[in-house]
Amino acid sequence: MTPPHANQHDAAAPGWRDKPLADFVTALVAREDPVLRAIRLETPRRGLPAISLGPDEGRILHLLAASCGARKAVEVGTLAGYSACWLARALPADGVLHTVEADPRHAAVARENLARAGLSGKVFVHEGPAAEVLPRLSEKGPFDLVFIDADKGGYPVYARFAADHLRSGGLVVCDNAYLFGKLHRDDLDPSDEDAPKVPAMRRCLALLTDESLFSSCAMIPTGEGMAVAVRR
Repeated sequence: MTPPHANQHDAAAPGWRDKPLADFVTALVAREDPVLRAIRLETPRRGLPAISLGPDEGRILHLLAASCGARKAVEVGTLAGYSACWLARALPADGVLHTVEADPRHAAVARENLARAGLSGKVFVHEGPAAEVLPRLSEKGPFDLVFIDADKGGYPVYARFAADHLRSGGLVVCDNAYLFGKLHRDDLDPSDEDAPKVPAMRRCLALLTDESLFSSCAMIPTGEGMAVAVRR
């Protein structure tokens, strides 16, 4: 994927920015089995928003969960369960993923998909606004990983939950951290629906870069930006 800051019209752009190479790497590294592929492709056909992670981001999630030895994880924003499948597959047999979805219809589709993937035994889908559900999950922590991919205005609240309930060395992962290319913009028209999300995402990232809470923070330059921080 071409980073948002790359010059799209630069004829001398290095080859790693080329789509054919990106497609080749995706096919090589971020392979999906038939179940994952079906879930991803069927999501928009079932009338759900076409906003799922791609296989590249799914593989990154799997890598991050496996690398920190995650056994207990939380996901904020389930949609159809595609990212939950990637996360749950990285957990050990006795691992648990709590995923939170505000829309009951989306939650129902996610449960179907998780059952199809054989993951119902380790993934619990919680329905309701994350700001209401997360406090009820507090007693199940501390957690090894918290993945946030939900309403952008709520990111500061969800990141604070992560800071408060991750174990030392645990990871918080925030998708869409570039905020659709608008994170740096101070000139957005107030009528732009993303305008109020800019300060919210900045507060979230300020929390993740607070060295009293997190020992390290970096941005993985996926197409939408994936911020990752390690709890101190």
